[in-house]
Amino acid sequence: MIKSIKRSNLRGQLSGHLFDAILHGELKPGERIIEGALAKALGVAQSTLREALQQLEHQGLVSKRDRRGTFVTKLTVQDMEDIYVVRLELEPLAASLAQPRMTAKDFSQLAEMISQMRKASTRRDFVLLLKTDLKFHELIWRLSGNRSLERALSAVCPPLFGSYMIRLLSGDSFDFQKDHDEHEALLTALKKRDPQVAKQVFRDVVEVFRRQEIDNLEAYEARLERPSSTPVVDVAGVHSNYEAREETSLRARISKSTKQRQRQTR
Repeated sequence: MIKSIKRSNLRGQLSGHLFDAILHGELKPGERIIEGALAKALGVAQSTLREALQQLEHQGLVSKRDRRGTFVTKLTVQDMEDIYVVRLELEPLAASLAQPRMTAKDFSQLAEMISQMRKASTRRDFVLLLKTDLKFHELIWRLSGNRSLERALSAVCPPLFGSYMIRLLSGDSFDFQKDHDEHEALLTALKKRDPQVAKQVFRDVVEVFRRQEIDNLEAYEARLERPSSTPVVDVAGVHSNYEAREETSLRARISKSTKQRQRQTR
């Protein structure tokens, strides 16, 4: 059974809870979020859920469509290309602005995050790995000291992490050592005390990320397009029970995923 949410800082907790659900694939890319069913499954009011969804919308993790409702973001190859056009310009700039402002404590914090990512990869804990990865980049954006730049990156980049998590859980390969080395290269560049070096290294590494992401997404979409041997089920006449089925399905998916995560952490 899904756990209820504590009332203190409810919106923040709930948005974090939903972010985890997206990463774990409990809320799938392209899936319509039925607010009534989801609020009931989580044990919160619909108004509170809407506030949390609005926060996720600002992060690009969900989107509202006129007269159709709210949907979990599903990135296409073109969506990803568009995001990387922005990221390739803004993240190197953020790194160059952050570099002169960084202290030994900041470097230590980034190094600890890289260590956490390595440990998570050893345990095959993909969710913790990618959440820590996002925090690594978010810290650099924040240290830029430019709130507008930080907000822009925080709005466009999170869907990349959510999208990659779904593909990992669906069987995409992941080169953990290469990922570790790339983040070490970013940290080393920041430690050189030269903003232009940091800017160039971040541009080079983010370009590597872009090529990897595009190739992996194209391969993922190609797998989805392969014919399935699963028989087609006739679902005509069941729309009147849609929300009830969505609630039951959501509870089942989250319960199954929670049990799996509990087994992995034992």
